[in-house]
Amino acid sequence: GSEAALFRHNFMSGTHTLSVALFGVLRPGDRMVAVTGRPYDTLAGVIGIDGTHYGNLMEFGVQYDEVDLLADGTPDLAGIARKCRGAKMCYIQRSRGYAARPALSLEQIEAVSRAAKAVQPDIIVMVDNCYGEFTQKQEPTQRGADLMAGSLIKNPGGGIAPTGGYIAGKAKYVDMCAQRLSAPGVGKEVGCTLGNTRSLFMGLFFAPTVVASAVKTATFAASLSEL
Repeated sequence: GSEAALFRHNFMSGTHTLSVALFGVLRPGDRMVAVTGRPYDTLAGVIGIDGTHYGNLMEFGVQYDEVDLLADGTPDLAGIARKCRGAKMCYIQRSRGYAARPALSLEQIEAVSRAAKAVQPDIIVMVDNCYGEFTQKQEPTQRGADLMAGSLIKNPGGGIAPTGGYIAGKAKYVDMCAQRLSAPGVGKEVGCTLGNTRSLFMGLFFAPTVVASAVKTATFAASLSEL
């Protein structure tokens, strides 16, 4: 459901993939709003929240704000509408990360997108889709997200891909990310595959079955624990 994508072994991890996406579309003076609370620790370093790593987004003049989830772990749509006014990016972390809160459904992601775009129509809704791929029949870019990113070491690699990541969404934003991954003027037109193509495509082929089995097992284990 995306206009374009970068599906590359060059991405070392989910954090690297998200970093490329953020640096690809954000510019000095832009403001990003994390609407699912504080992102997990490795991304906090990319943003510059902890102030301990060189070359972070805040060091380059990107402003940061966040909206905490409600007490029940659901998005604060009123707070999102308030803080996304005038912002460049509405950032959604779909998975729970290391926090004890529910993962977000596509329905919730769509509601967040609507709330943000109601007050800022040109805002970029970006989803950290790590661990969310293939858990529902659609993906965030089919439900209001302009850009999403994830790691092939997780769901879409099917346990086979040894490395890699993907960025997908609107063609303009994917191209901006490609210029960041390689070099301006080069974009996604070049890149040695180093023989990794086979494992990436094998992983992607098996991914839906592998993820479905994991979800089924998790559901069974939860039901057993309840009993």
